[in-house]
Amino acid sequence: MPRPAHFCLRALILWAFSLSSVAAHARIGLLVQQPFGTFGKMMPQGHASIYLDNLCADTPTHLRPCHPGESGVVLSRYHDLKSQKIDWLAYPAFTFVYGVTSPDQVPAYVTPALEAELRESYRQANLLSILPDHVDKHGNLRPPPYGDWEEGIGAAFDRNLLLYTILTTPEQDAEILATINADPNHRLYTLGRHNCADFAEALLNLVVPGQFSKRNVPADFDMTTPKTLARLIDAYGQTHPSADLRVYEIPQLPGSLPRSRPIRGAAESLLRNRLYLISLLVLQPEIILADWIIYEKRGKFTIGRDAIPLSPDQWSDNLLARTAAPPVPPNPVKPPDTPENAKTPVNTGDLNSQKLAYLPPPLN
Repeated sequence: MPRPAHFCLRALILWAFSLSSVAAHARIGLLVQQPFGTFGKMMPQGHASIYLDNLCADTPTHLRPCHPGESGVVLSRYHDLKSQKIDWLAYPAFTFVYGVTSPDQVPAYVTPALEAELRESYRQANLLSILPDHVDKHGNLRPPPYGDWEEGIGAAFDRNLLLYTILTTPEQDAEILATINADPNHRLYTLGRHNCADFAEALLNLVVPGQFSKRNVPADFDMTTPKTLARLIDAYGQTHPSADLRVYEIPQLPGSLPRSRPIRGAAESLLRNRLYLISLLVLQPEIILADWIIYEKRGKFTIGRDAIPLSPDQWSDNLLARTAAPPVPPNPVKPPDTPENAKTPVNTGDLNSQKLAYLPPPLN
């Protein structure tokens, strides 16, 4: 986009925020989700997404400023959208966490059948253009195979979540909105360099450039992990009181689904996973010693420390309380923090048998 046109787009977005935004102070949040299932046992790093309380989903791949009473949006990169050749999806925040649209609809007990029905209903209403039905060998329409994009519809069905939030300015919200909507959303996922945490890091760096570009190279084997991002945003909040760091814990909903597991860093996983630990003790015990030293020196962090428990009924009181928007301030001053081991920020711009009487409505 030519620079004058891009400048005009930013100005138009800021003007839209001044008219339609209803938050005195908007927030960006790192949503860290515990691992679950077989894959989560082998790779217990969990999943990272970005929560924005002042932006909402127009479509699953396009954002706009929120209207009063909306729950914000969660953006998440998924590895199994390769057939669609896209990189990320946007979900209404409350639906991302609880699979429904309001606290009174949250199921008291989640079964695999209920989980599948809620997720399929949301796909039918909102994702058919991206994740269409397929025709089986008998000529019948069937839902697509399971993919981790489904975990963005009722994430709390499967796991505990932690939400780290800091304040944003209207300019920062406008920059995020313009960046996301200009992103071609072409598939970028790789485990080592473009995973879910790399995507979250790139968006956090739009708020505080460079602050979150700190790979824990020894303890995470040169990958960006959700736990390291949580550590960085926690440290930033502790040293910058004006960011007003708030940490929430969203428990996994009761039900017959397996419970999720604690989030681990990469080096920590070798020490905590019995299969890895016993195998290495037998084959190469010196690796375990080196890994233990690395974990003790660089990997220790208590994730979710002092988190405030957040139930569905408390959601609106804690996260959705909105007042009149302030005037648009001048360009924000961005801290010149240059973290140790900094890297160039990732560029995302090239970035129960209960009968359901409620279904998530289509995105407007």
